[in-house]
Amino acid sequence: MQLKPRKQHVYNTANLVGKDYIVGDIHGQIQRLYEQLITLEFNFQTDRLFCTGDLISRGDDSIDCINLLTKKWFFSVMGNHEQLFLLGFQCPGYWDFLRQKGGEWLSQHMHRFDLLIRWKTLIEITMPLARTIDVNGKTIGISHASATSSWKRLQNGTLSDDDIWHVLWSRPLHNARSCAGIDEVDYVVHGHSPVDRVTCHGNRYWIDTFTLKQELSIINLNDL
Repeated sequence: MQLKPRKQHVYNTANLVGKDYIVGDIHGQIQRLYEQLITLEFNFQTDRLFCTGDLISRGDDSIDCINLLTKKWFFSVMGNHEQLFLLGFQCPGYWDFLRQKGGEWLSQHMHRFDLLIRWKTLIEITMPLARTIDVNGKTIGISHASATSSWKRLQNGTLSDDDIWHVLWSRPLHNARSCAGIDEVDYVVHGHSPVDRVTCHGNRYWIDTFTLKQELSIINLNDL
């Protein structure tokens, strides 16, 4: 079973009053996120924080991380864990699979269908498959695991089920040939694949460092 996100792509215009940052997969680590933002002197009034997806599971505060989607300064793409959550409404077996992947937080709320629907709606409305950000005249793309070889196709094209699986689930770092640069965009930032440091191949960055280092990578997009 495959899920086509309600929103395939969202374009974010330039931030003219503050700085733009991006963080890798948060996975329920809300306290760690705020601690690192405070250290960076993040301005919650003018700065923006983008995320590579997977807000939920593994950490203790998945619900608080979902609620980040209501903040005016926070923007994310969809991760594979969010996709599993949405698929659970079509087949509950996906919720079982999500719980096996660190989603125990879901178990205590299964009787609150009103909450489940609220989270579903919030994810569908605010978490597209991909984002493009204008940063000082450069275009920076965000997608969870990987991307189509042409960024414009991810923005505007018709994606197959295989394309969507590739964007949400694949691990290009396991095969150097899969790390080829993405056309028609300056840079693309991904999460999903655990790395011990920010890893760059061509015009692509992988920044999901928490799994291996227990520390989130938060990058000023002007530094790419």
